[in-house]
Amino acid sequence: MAKPNWTPRLEDVLGHKTQETTKVSPRTGNKYKTDVIPVLNVLSTGLVEDMGDGKYRYSIVDRQQNLEYAIKVPTKIDVKFGTALSFTNVCGGTTNFGGWYSADSVSIIQRNA
Repeated sequence: MAKPNWTPRLEDVLGHKTQETTKVSPRTGNKYKTDVIPVLNVLSTGLVEDMGDGKYRYSIVDRQQNLEYAIKVPTKIDVKFGTALSFTNVCGGTTNFGGWYSADSVSIIQRNA
C-alpha cells in the first residue's frame, strides 16, 4: 500500500503544465528524472544577481499566476524592469525557506513594434 505524498509538484506550486525529463547532476554525474516547465514566459523586476558560482538569479513576476520569485540560470543578459523573459526547462523544489527554481536558459522575448 502506498503512503500519502505531502510534497507538492512543480505544476501545483507554479500553476504551469510540466513534463517529465531526464537530467544529469553537474555535481555527481548521475541521471535523474524531474518535472520541468518546458517554456515559462514572465516579466523581469530588473534585478539580476551574480551568485558567484557561474549562475545568475533573475527576480521575476508571473502575471498569469500572480506570483513573484527568482530563477537561477547559467547565462547573464541585461534586463530592465518589465523586460519580457522566456526561461526553458524550469525545475524547482522545496527548501526550509520556501523553494528554489532553476532553468537551462533565458532569453528576451522580442516584442513587435
